[in-house]
Amino acid sequence: MRKLKIIILTVSAIFLCLVSLLSINQMKEEYQIEGEFLVWAADPLEKIFKDTKPSGKTSLYVEAVRNEYAAAQFAITVGREDLKVHLKTGFLEGPDGFKMNFSANFVGFVPVSKNTPATPPEELVRVVRSPPLDFPDPLLNVEYIDLKSGETQPVWVTIFVPPEAPPGNYTGEIYVISEKSNASIQITLKVYPVILTSRRTLWITNWFGDYKLFDYYNIKSRDEEYWKLIRNYAKFLSKYRQNIIITPILQLIKFIEASNGTIECDFSNFDRWVELFIEEGVVGRIEGGHLAYRKEWEAKEFYSYETMVYRADGSLAYKVPSMDITSKEYYCFLSKFLPQLQKHLEEKGWINIYMQHLADEPIPASSESYRILAGYVRKLAPKIRIIEANQATEELVGALDVWVPLLNQFDENQAFYNQRKAAGEEVWFYTCLAPTGKYPNRFIDYPLIKVRILHWINFKYNLSGYLHWGLNYWSENPFKNVEPNNLPPGDAFIIYPGREGPLSSIRLEVLRLGVQDYELLKMLEEQNPVKARELADQLVRTITDYEKNVSKFNEIRQQLMTALSQTE
Repeated sequence: MRKLKIIILTVSAIFLCLVSLLSINQMKEEYQIEGEFLVWAADPLEKIFKDTKPSGKTSLYVEAVRNEYAAAQFAITVGREDLKVHLKTGFLEGPDGFKMNFSANFVGFVPVSKNTPATPPEELVRVVRSPPLDFPDPLLNVEYIDLKSGETQPVWVTIFVPPEAPPGNYTGEIYVISEKSNASIQITLKVYPVILTSRRTLWITNWFGDYKLFDYYNIKSRDEEYWKLIRNYAKFLSKYRQNIIITPILQLIKFIEASNGTIECDFSNFDRWVELFIEEGVVGRIEGGHLAYRKEWEAKEFYSYETMVYRADGSLAYKVPSMDITSKEYYCFLSKFLPQLQKHLEEKGWINIYMQHLADEPIPASSESYRILAGYVRKLAPKIRIIEANQATEELVGALDVWVPLLNQFDENQAFYNQRKAAGEEVWFYTCLAPTGKYPNRFIDYPLIKVRILHWINFKYNLSGYLHWGLNYWSENPFKNVEPNNLPPGDAFIIYPGREGPLSSIRLEVLRLGVQDYELLKMLEEQNPVKARELADQLVRTITDYEKNVSKFNEIRQQLMTALSQTE
C-alpha cells in the first residue's frame, strides 16, 4: 500500500509538471512569446497579478495636462525559464525637440489573507482566485528583479509634465533587458494646452506617525538623523499634493516646570517640525495631534495622555497622569498650556492655519465628554479652530469648526451636513476600515477606480477635504503583513518604508491622480460650471452608484481636458 501511494504521488507530480509545461507553451503560442518574455500594455487603473494574461496591447498611450503627474502601466510575462530583468528609460521627445524625463518602477506584491469584510464580490478586484493571494501594491526602488517562468510582472510608469512643456504628442521607449535578450514598449504622451493649477484647494491629510520611523530606521531620539528623515518624508508628501500635516504636539512641545508652580512651553521642536513641512510645501494647514483618547469604543469618557514635565536642567520633574478630561485637575493643566499655545501660534503667524484635534471619532455616547473638552478649548484658546473625525452629528453642534464624517455617514446625513456648511463650518469626509460594501475606499483588494473616484465625490458634494488615519502605521513587516490587528488590507498604510525614505504604492499614485482631477474640475467650474457639474454627475451618480468602467472613466477625463482646452 505504501509503495502504491508513492507511485500515485510520483505520477501525479509528473502529470502536474507536464500540465504546467503545456500551459506555458500554450501561453507562448497564444500570446506569441517569441523570446524569453513578452512586454504588453495595460491601463493604470487595472491591477495586474502574477497570473494575469497578456492584453495583446503593444504600446502605451497617455493623456495629460501640463504641471501634473501622469501614469501608465505595462507588464512583462515570462516564458519557460526564470530570468532576471532590469529597466532602462530615456526621455519623451515632443514638439520643438522638448524632452521630459519619466520613471518606471517594478510593482511589488504583498500577501492578502482575506477580503475586506462586508463587501459583495462584485465590488472587489476580480481575479482567478480569492485570497489568500499576493496583490500588487508597493512601487519598488530596485534596479533588477527576479521573475519566475509563467508569471507576469507589472511595471508602473510615472511622468511629470513640466508646466512649460509645449502641447502636442511626445514619444519614447522603455526597454526591458535580461541577460539573453531585450524588448521595448513605446509610449506616446498627448499633452493638452492646459496648465494644472499649483494651488491646492482640496485639503488632503494622511496621518503620518513619526514614531514608526524609530523602529524602521533605528533612530534613538529626535536627533539630526531624525530630522533628515522627516525632511525626506515631507518632500515625498508634497509631491502627492498633501497640504496638511498631523503634528504630535504633546511629543514635540516640551513642558518645563516654572518656579511659580506653573509650566512653560518649549516650542523649539514644534517650530522646527512646522517650518520644515512649510519649506517642503506640505503646509497648508497644521493639525494639532489629539489631546485625549477613550479606553473602549463605547466608553462615555475620554482620558488625557500622560504628560512629562521637566526641570530646567532637563531632568524629569513630575508626570501629569492620565485623567478624565472633565476633571478639574485636567482643566488646570490645560489652563497652563493652551493659552501659551495660542499666543505662540499668533506670534508665528500660524493661528489661521492651525486646527486642533481633541479626541478621535466621538460617537453619541461620548459626545457629552467631548463637548466639555471643546468648552475648555473655546475658553482657554478661543482663536484655535477644532477639527475632528466624527461619528456623532447634532450632539456636537457648537463643538466643531471642521466636521470630518465617515463617507457613509455623510451620505446618510447629507441634510445635516449641508446645514453645517450653510452655518459657515467646513465639511470634509474620511475613510478608514469603513465604509465597505458599495462605497469607494482604498483597500488593497478594491479596484483602483474606487480610489480615484473619491475626489470626484469631493467635487460633486462640495466637500473641501479628505482625511485618512493610515499613511504609515506599519506592521512589524509591512511587506509581509498588510492587515495588522486584523484590519482590512492596506487600511493602516498607503506607503512603505524605503532605505532613506518612503516608497509609494499604486493606491497612492491613483489617489494623487484623483486629487489632480478634483483641481481640474475646480478650474473648469470657474469657466464653465455647468460642464464641470455635468462631467462629475456622469461619473458619480450617487456615492454608492458611480462609474466602474475604466474606459468610460477615461472618456470622461478626456472630456474634462478637452473642455479646459477650449477655455484657455
